[in-house]
Formats: sequence, structure tokens, C-alpha cells
Amino acid sequence: MVALDYYTSLLGHIRIPRLKFVLTPLVGVIASVSAGLVVGTLLMRGFSENGFRLGSQLAWRYAFFVFFASLVSGPACRIAARFIPNFIPPPSLSRRLVWGFCASYGLYLLSVFLPNVIRPSAGATLMVLFGGVVVSVMALSVAPLKRVSVRPKVESARRALLATAAGYFWLCYSIMALARISGPHRPDAFYDISLCLMVAALLARYADQWLSLHPAVESKEQTVSNLRQLPLPGPVSKPVSN
Repeated sequence: MVALDYYTSLLGHIRIPRLKFVLTPLVGVIASVSAGLVVGTLLMRGFSENGFRLGSQLAWRYAFFVFFASLVSGPACRIAARFIPNFIPPPSLSRRLVWGFCASYGLYLLSVFLPNVIRPSAGATLMVLFGGVVVSVMALSVAPLKRVSVRPKVESARRALLATAAGYFWLCYSIMALARISGPHRPDAFYDISLCLMVAALLARYADQWLSLHPAVESKEQTVSNLRQLPLPGPVSKPVSN
């Protein structure tokens, strides 16, 4: 439902030997901001349970906005390129945002696991392990491996894994927002905004899919801009009578 349709024209192909990921500046900046939020909160609140709780909450919310950007970046670029002929989408933007989300979500999981290192609880450990597996699958699914793209079955499996991972995180943010809004909790504008953004991302992907099924048709009417391209009428030759 929220599958990330990474087209070759947008992402391109990059050689990645032995699955070695190169941290581009965008991914590095996203991860650095997430780490700065957690570390800054711990320095201000202290290395206590409340400090880790607030730090992990900020990391969770920051990862949400990165996830939203990864969802809408591809459709927004394709829709803009459809209506703006001179617009050139940034190369591999969607992939870098996905890797940035995986890095920021990994830091969130780390902030959840660190307070439970001495006495790890079953719930926190299971959450960290499951979330780490889903993030790893998502990061590997967007790797532009040429050997994978030339095999239709493997490529279909890769897209299915990517769609499953994206749908999992979409449901996590949406269901948690619905639970907070409908339940007896203190009002928090973040959950209202997050639910609206998830719905907006879903609508953007539906619009992108609809536009891809209805390609733009060039107008054949004679206008001022295309009159110059019409062939000029030449002299009419009269038949020669014997």
C-alpha cells in the first residue's frame, strides 16, 4: 500500500562492492542530527531513566519526519518533472533518505536499548531486535545492485521486502498516532501532525501512480508557440500542357 516505487531513472545504478554502503553527506547529516538530539538531551537531563526516555522520544519523532520525506520525495520529484519540463530530480535522493531513516531509527533503537543493558527486559529486547531486522531489510532492499536488477524474480522479491518494511513503519506511526489521539492521553500536537502527514504521503503516492498510468499527451492544436514549427506552403507547380 505504501510501496516505495524506486524507478531506475530516479535512482540510477551505483556499484557497491560487497554490500559496502558509502555514507553520503545527506545520510551523515541525518544520522548526526539524530545522535545530537539524543546526546544533547542526555547532557541536559542527565543519564537517568527520564533522560533516556526523552532522548529516545525525540529520536523517534525525528525519524518520523525523515521517513515521511523518504515516502514523498520520489512521487514529488516525478510529479514536478511531469509539469516542469526543465526540472531534474536529484540523483538517488530517495535512496539516501531511506538510508538516513534507517540510520536515525537505528540510533533510536540504541537509545531504547542502552538503559536496559544491565537488566534487559524482554519487551525492550524483542522490540530492538525486531526493529533492527526490519530496518536492515529496508536498507538492503534499496541497494542498487546490478546483479539483482537483472533477475526478475529476485527484483520482485526485493520490491516485496521493501514494500513490507515501508508498510510496517507506516502502520507503526499511524496506529500509534490513532491510539494517542483516541485514548486517554495528554494532548500532543505531534500525533495529530504525524497522522495527517502519513495520510498525505499515501495520497501523494496514489497520485503518482495515477499519473504514471495516464501519460501526458502533447497538444496538437496550432498555437502561437508551435506555429513556427509548421512547414511553410511552397509554390504550387502548374502542369505543363503539350
